[in-house]
Amino acid sequence: MQRDAKNQTIVVSGESGAGKTVSAKYIMRYFATRESSDHPGKYSTNRVEAISKTEEQILATNPVMEAFGNAKTTRNDNSSRFGKYIEIMFDERTNIIGAKIRTYLLERSRLVFQPLNERNYHIFYQLVAGATDSERQELSLMPVEDFDYLNQGSAPTIDGVDDKAEFEATRKSLFTIGMSEQTQNDIFRILAALLHLGNVKITATRTDSSLSPSEPSLVRVCEILGINANEFAKWTTKKQLITRGEKITSNLTQQQATVVRDSVAKFIYSSLFDWLVQKINRDLATDEILNRFSSFIGVLDIYGFEHFAKNSFEQFCINYANEKLQQEFNQHVFKLEQEEYVREKIDWTFIDFSDNQPCIDLIEAKLGILSLLDEESRLPMGSDEQFATKLHHNFAADKQKFYKKPRFGRSAFTICHYAVDVTYESDGFIEKNRDTVPDEQMEILRNSSNPFVKEVLETAAVVREKDSASISSKPVAAPGRKIGVAVNRKPTLGGIFKSSLIELMNTINSTDVHYIRCIKPNEAKEAWKFEGPMVLSQLRACGVLETVRISTAGYPTRWTYEEFAVRYYMLCHSSQWTSEI
Repeated sequence: MQRDAKNQTIVVSGESGAGKTVSAKYIMRYFATRESSDHPGKYSTNRVEAISKTEEQILATNPVMEAFGNAKTTRNDNSSRFGKYIEIMFDERTNIIGAKIRTYLLERSRLVFQPLNERNYHIFYQLVAGATDSERQELSLMPVEDFDYLNQGSAPTIDGVDDKAEFEATRKSLFTIGMSEQTQNDIFRILAALLHLGNVKITATRTDSSLSPSEPSLVRVCEILGINANEFAKWTTKKQLITRGEKITSNLTQQQATVVRDSVAKFIYSSLFDWLVQKINRDLATDEILNRFSSFIGVLDIYGFEHFAKNSFEQFCINYANEKLQQEFNQHVFKLEQEEYVREKIDWTFIDFSDNQPCIDLIEAKLGILSLLDEESRLPMGSDEQFATKLHHNFAADKQKFYKKPRFGRSAFTICHYAVDVTYESDGFIEKNRDTVPDEQMEILRNSSNPFVKEVLETAAVVREKDSASISSKPVAAPGRKIGVAVNRKPTLGGIFKSSLIELMNTINSTDVHYIRCIKPNEAKEAWKFEGPMVLSQLRACGVLETVRISTAGYPTRWTYEEFAVRYYMLCHSSQWTSEI
């Protein structure tokens, strides 16, 4: 960064559980505790004193983001369920003066459902274990086993992790990044409300559902969030359609009402997460800092490639992100490298590498999987089954070599990713992609008497508006009219994720990129156990073997003679030094 006066990016990648999050933490710790240019030698004498308040705040973002965005999965006890790109900003003297965080696709469905042996987000278990007696009483906190949003995985604890101690560490980090005690209490109140919301019991009759406004958990939720219990109960079990100006109200089944309840919970939690990121950015990247910083080093810690027994919309998006990163790696290491040899007229035989561009086209092209998913999501009667049928019709039977139709079942589809073929179950794709909360429930939340809830929702609304703005509408020609702009539809989660990934790739492309490949040595999460075939398959999948091949066959380091001489002259004896280069 200093030598070439260019922004840098470190891309930390690897499978789920390979150690990306820990590696990113070490990288950030190194930048924060390295020797200061203003105070040479200070780090070596007094480590604590050498860290400025800003550097301390940047380090404190890690425990906070992990508490709210990480969870235990079958593969990883501390799995990032969101992507994070943090830009560490430096002034002209290379002192750290600020930071800015960008996040990608928080796994919202984890809030309301966890597979066996997995957990919800760490912060909930920390709150239940670490709350004081007065907080426990005020928030009506019960044991983990009594909350439906926490007990589904039947794995409330993690070996070697003390949730109570972790909660204290999270509190301390929140203080460090500037959260007052009152603000923290407000955050914990919303978290408690979400836990109680999961316990709201919706009863069923033969054709519809009912929810009493006096249901105990509902009363608690509405008290904390400052919303009307009668209205909330009504619009959890009913829906309203407006046709030609006429309002038609109909009843929902128990299953449909539960989906509404869960969609509200997911919306509130993701809004709180967005608010948290914005709060950190406001404090660590003020207008004054944004005007003063001269360069940055970005660290990308994004979810690793995932392949479970059952793969859903989240795994599809995560693996799509990894395809984009792998393409970036291919572009960086293979395409640009070999094109440079051709330009320099070096006698060179092209090395074959696995180009995953066709797989990315399958996902994001004009009539790709994401496009068909959005099309089906916008149909009033759109369904997962119809979505899967469209995919088979468009891509199966050798129409697309990176797509396969499984031999059994009609609802699944297989994508041939760079790492491994993954079969996805289409069940839930449409609902998760729509990511909608009924308008009536949105209105109830907006009318909250809780000022903190209003602030969180308003901040999150601004974030969503920016996301919507990034998905541009194409001009369309109306009959007899000049070209106008297409009607702006409500963006889907897949559309937002695609546009944010493209923005991320543009940022990465504008910097010098460095890659850290994290390799998982075994599936059992055991220390000192090394499974050779598993490691080899990861090295092969992420392009490391081809990288070694091209580095040994080619010219991986290209400098002018002047650059080389300036950097390494001190390796010669001083008697051989001259003032000439």
